Amino acid sequence: MMNSILLCLLCLVIGYLIGSILFAELITRWVKNVNIRELGNANPGAYNVFRNVSKFWGVAAGLLDAMKALGSMLIASHYFQLPDIALGCLAIGAVLGHGLPIYYHFKGGRAASVLMGMYIFFIPLEFLIALAITVVVVLGFIRKEYGVWGPTGIIALCLILCLFFPHPLEVRMFVWIGGFIVLLFNLDKVKEKTKSITPTPAE
Repeated sequence: MMNSILLCLLCLVIGYLIGSILFAELITRWVKNVNIRELGNANPGAYNVFRNVSKFWGVAAGLLDAMKALGSMLIASHYFQLPDIALGCLAIGAVLGHGLPIYYHFKGGRAASVLMGMYIFFIPLEFLIALAITVVVVLGFIRKEYGVWGPTGIIALCLILCLFFPHPLEVRMFVWIGGFIVLLFNLDKVKEKTKSITPTPAE
């Protein structure tokens, strides 16, 4: 029991340190020699790079962010045969690290891409279904603020869909814990965009 707890704590710390690497910051400084926090919405995330540096580097930043969770989980699973609970701690650590990075005075991004990396590992089918539905809805009906509604839609659908597929309890637990953490990181932005699309009552 004690060994399991120590393993989970170790994975949480390692994941956190990996997650604290902000690729949006590194890429923007390398490509444009500027601070990503001085561009666009000042968020050190992939979508800000996509909009204000280049589409290519934005996609690259998003993939690298996802790999902070997905890559770590693949390595830990393949080479160390760690159980799901340890892999989940590794991914949650990466999510926390991205949102509250120790290398950047705990001022990080919104961690949606990192969370999706975990979802691809734990619930790949649900992720693909959620991705397809969100693309249709966001591109076909909302048609704006893709950087907010896209990730929000994918995460929300994954949370619901995972309840209808056979998964171990710990997998569902980490799916929901990760979703809740990322929701907290994005709550201000979601509230802001929700107000912007809510019709104003007639006087």
